[in-house]
Amino acid sequence: MCEEANANYEAGNYYAVAMLTRSIINHVPPVLGFNTFKEVANNYGGPKGAISFKRTMKHLDDASRKIADAHLHETMRASEVLPTAQQVNCTQQLDVLLGEIVRITPKSIQM
Repeated sequence: MCEEANANYEAGNYYAVAMLTRSIINHVPPVLGFNTFKEVANNYGGPKGAISFKRTMKHLDDASRKIADAHLHETMRASEVLPTAQQVNCTQQLDVLLGEIVRITPKSIQM
């Protein structure tokens, strides 16, 4: 999913990036011991500096959902504004999330 999000971002397919970002955050909670990403953002202990991790995950959850919802759940209107690169760019927050997943994944499983 991350590779597809990166490829779509580079190709300017920002609807796809918004959808894939939502898919990524909906996909990872079990790895962190939760059912939903909102639970991860509110409850995951995280590494040292967990307050920073929690704030970053809350931002990822809130921002990515609001942007995606604004573009994906509206009915057709007389005119539309397409999503932009800036709107769908959650790379910093996703990088923190993926770093934590790598950190807690046993070395024998990492490729």
